[in-house]
Amino acid sequence: MLVVVWSLAALVAVNLALAGGVVFLRVRNDFRARRWHRIEGRWYPALLDLLAGDTTAATLLPYVQQSEVVPVVEICGRMVRRVSGDDRKIIRDFARPLLGGLGPMLGARQPEKRANAIQLLTSLGTDDEFRSEVVAALVDPSPLVSMVAARVVASRRRIDLASEVLGQLDRFEMWSEAFLASMLASMGSEIAPELRDSFSSSDCSSTVRSVTARALAEFRDLPASDIAAGFIQEDGQDDRVLMIASLRVIEAVGQTKHLEVVRPLLGHEDSVIRALAATILGKIGVAADGVALAAAVSDESPWVAIHAATALRLLGQIDTLRELSRTGDAGSEAALEALEMVAS
Repeated sequence: MLVVVWSLAALVAVNLALAGGVVFLRVRNDFRARRWHRIEGRWYPALLDLLAGDTTAATLLPYVQQSEVVPVVEICGRMVRRVSGDDRKIIRDFARPLLGGLGPMLGARQPEKRANAIQLLTSLGTDDEFRSEVVAALVDPSPLVSMVAARVVASRRRIDLASEVLGQLDRFEMWSEAFLASMLASMGSEIAPELRDSFSSSDCSSTVRSVTARALAEFRDLPASDIAAGFIQEDGQDDRVLMIASLRVIEAVGQTKHLEVVRPLLGHEDSVIRALAATILGKIGVAADGVALAAAVSDESPWVAIHAATALRLLGQIDTLRELSRTGDAGSEAALEALEMVAS
């Protein structure tokens, strides 16, 4: 009986502790929300007056209390995303003397706070001012913070930091390869040499090589096609993901000299690779490739069949498509679809 009483008492104590914790968190969050609204209510109108020319940064800055530095900088960060031109410069000039107060956020335990600090520093400061902070964020233990820094580097087209971003790609597994490739490609063709080095290096992971290949394909880097063809010829059978990325490079910038590498892939066991091979033959192939493509229109994969039929259309082999459409076999429907595209 005594054991039961003590057990019930323990449960009551735990419940009271949990309830107290909930109440404490609610009170704390309410306090923070009221404080934020109070600061925003005072500083947002003041910053609007600054933009209107009714006051100056020199007049306002002395009124920023030490405890308000972070909220005021966050308000500036929100405003700078909504304005442009001279207004953006005015907000940045006002915020710049306050950015040193973000030091505690950079060292915060929560990754979200560190990531927010990097966004604020880079949106309100100049590239040269916070280079070391961005480099440190790229190697932050949190992939979130590292990705925020990588996106800053890409959006600012910081070519000088491209190699540091490439060194972190393996950590970004929660983001798709397509997203990562677009992020890199947004930096422009100036980073093509670094991307080619990663794409061609067997020391880099399959993910890094695939992402850099996709980025090279996005801005149609011609030299990358030779790297892609070389990989397919020598090592392609061992890495499906990189094989597909290499084919996308050839699809984007391939030349007739790469046909000998692509043609055998119409018989590959992977339907995605067969479909890509058909698409490439339609873009850079010659009339003689029509025989293999006509056979591929009857492929067991409808995806391969329609790509092969489309390739025949691109090669101008309309008569072949008409013949295939009349056979009534599995490929006739794909041939008909390709012919409809001609008619439209």
